[in-house]
Amino acid sequence: MPTTTTTTRARATTAPRARAKTIGRATTRDGTTRCGATRARDARDDAVSRRRALALACGAVVARPIVARDDAARAMFNADLDKPIEDGPRAIATTLAAKAALADVLAQNDLFRDTCEAPVFACDLSQLNVKTSSRVSGPLRRSLPTLSEMYGADPYAVDSVLQNVSTLEAIFKANNARVKVDFKGGPEMIGLINQGLEELYNDLPADALAAGRAVFEACDLAVDATAEGDLECRIARAVSQNKRPSGGQS
Repeated sequence: MPTTTTTTRARATTAPRARAKTIGRATTRDGTTRCGATRARDARDDAVSRRRALALACGAVVARPIVARDDAARAMFNADLDKPIEDGPRAIATTLAAKAALADVLAQNDLFRDTCEAPVFACDLSQLNVKTSSRVSGPLRRSLPTLSEMYGADPYAVDSVLQNVSTLEAIFKANNARVKVDFKGGPEMIGLINQGLEELYNDLPADALAAGRAVFEACDLAVDATAEGDLECRIARAVSQNKRPSGGQS
């Protein structure tokens, strides 16, 4: 009887432990146990690791064409976006260079409209957005606020131009996705941007605008666009030499 009583108690106390182990823990290959929270955390870590590995692999695939394009990455001008161009004449010259880049974007848009046939659109539509983002949007965001601070240009007019540039980028991004390709929206928005820039120029002191034009026109367009130089000259050279910016598809 004492033996039977001991066995019964052992079973009574052992059974709950077995259930707790089954419900809350899992045994690993080395014999250790992990609770449900640990397994969930490990599963999340594994998922994050897989996403990071995939991102790195995709980044490597995208980066290869950029390296192979004759150092074309140096023809992009979105560096130092947090550093405004505080020199007045150079800021004006940069806006003039961005305006020249817009004319190049408009010409390429018209070329794609005439030669890129639906539904395949076999041309590299990404070039429109890459050029706009690197040669227009970035430089204007660094230079236009200086026109307000130094020459009293209307800050609301500056903001309106920059908003239109953002809209233009959105149009070209949507075109590159090829869900609905719109070759009319881009030119309309470029027209509004150019109009806004001209209105800003009209509000500038004549001598300041002349000084900015002189800086822009002094750029030596024979220098390689990938060479180091002032921002306004690098943009002007890239446009003049028809440099293909990096970042688009091959």
